[in-house]
Amino acid sequence: MMLRLLGVFLLVLAWTPAQAQVKTQAPASITNRYALVIGNGDYGTNSLPNTRPDARLIADSLRQAGFDVTLKTDLTRSGMFDATRGFAERLPAGASAVVYYAGHGMQIKGENYLLPVDMVVTGEEGVKQRAFPLQALHERLALSKSAVNVMILDACRNNPFQPVKPVKLRSYENLGLAPSSAARGTLVAYSTAPGQLAEDGSGRRHSIYTETLARLLAQRGLPAETLFRTLSDQVRRQTREDQQPWFESSLAGDFYFLPPPGWRPGAPPLTARSSAAAGRSRGIGSIGSTGNDAWYRDMDESDWTGLDHELEARARAADSNEMAALRRQAGKGNVVAMTTLGLAALQDAEQGGAERRQARAQAKGWFLKAARLGFPVAQTELGEMLYADRTAQAREEALGWLEKAAQARYPRARIDLAQLRMQQNPTPEAVKALWGTIMDSNATMMKQGKMQPKTGQ
Repeated sequence: MMLRLLGVFLLVLAWTPAQAQVKTQAPASITNRYALVIGNGDYGTNSLPNTRPDARLIADSLRQAGFDVTLKTDLTRSGMFDATRGFAERLPAGASAVVYYAGHGMQIKGENYLLPVDMVVTGEEGVKQRAFPLQALHERLALSKSAVNVMILDACRNNPFQPVKPVKLRSYENLGLAPSSAARGTLVAYSTAPGQLAEDGSGRRHSIYTETLARLLAQRGLPAETLFRTLSDQVRRQTREDQQPWFESSLAGDFYFLPPPGWRPGAPPLTARSSAAAGRSRGIGSIGSTGNDAWYRDMDESDWTGLDHELEARARAADSNEMAALRRQAGKGNVVAMTTLGLAALQDAEQGGAERRQARAQAKGWFLKAARLGFPVAQTELGEMLYADRTAQAREEALGWLEKAAQARYPRARIDLAQLRMQQNPTPEAVKALWGTIMDSNATMMKQGKMQPKTGQ
């Protein structure tokens, strides 16, 4: 189990309301920018209270950025066809078009559908006949005169309609939305990775995805692909990887929601583009946070302490349903879920008995998967387990994982390494280095009376 010298400090993200930050108007000369914003929430017993406030927040944010915004809420199927057709037909030549949708969405056999508020599900064929196909929106925009099209879909929410027996809907097992094919000059952003579900903002005024998006829309000079990559990183961090936003892009140049001073459509980029930002293929900002681009690379000691405590508490409280959900998330590359499963297995191992060895093997397996994806907590847990094996090869491997985690400034890994070096060479300098590492990380862990790392066993 996680052993720390620093105390528990729960991470609190105190976000300033996004609307309060949207103050700067776009230059009056930046015109030909249009947006259609739809918030569907009145689904009867399956209503979504956040979607209409989400839609109003994004509509206000886009207006502040200089867009001509059309806001629609609680549309029926015919209303969705009318709204999207009317929007596409009035786009002038060379326009930049943005469509934002908040509401229920699902996929049937790889085809995406946005659900109108008059939706009644009786079977798979009923979805095709009564829902709004996302492909219809793609086609409308492709046939329009616009030069840039951006679709933002906060639509991968909880199952809106539980099948009524004896109806059996196979595709309801794969909720969320599937990847789509978009024409050149198009960016499609999803609130979750393909096939996943999104947090719908229960207990909040806005969904995490939309609230974060609105805040980023207020930042001047942020290219769209950079914005959605940043959005993905921030939502992953806030949800501990439970929600992994995703986008695909075929934009031919830079597009800005709030352009930098002096920028004109079609102008070359003002700064050099990185090779990552210059890519034009499906999966940009793709699934999973790994390596140097992961959200946890800029966390401070208090953030790490809060995450440690949260993972340990989640592992301790996980019942069979939670464990099943964690395994599903881990199967999609969620490093936090993998690590939580490893911690739960370690707890089982601590109970003793004949199954102890099997539980430790399971824990090591989960930690190894997350460690290979670059997650410092799993790297440290794995390093501590390997070091306890006492063989020279295992301890060498343990040091390698601990060093990787320490490079991310994960406090426990840094302390482990300093302690190991002191044990290997117990000089006054080594003792001083260990103490300095502890003090530099955060003295609050000591105040909580946490145990020393297992590396000394």
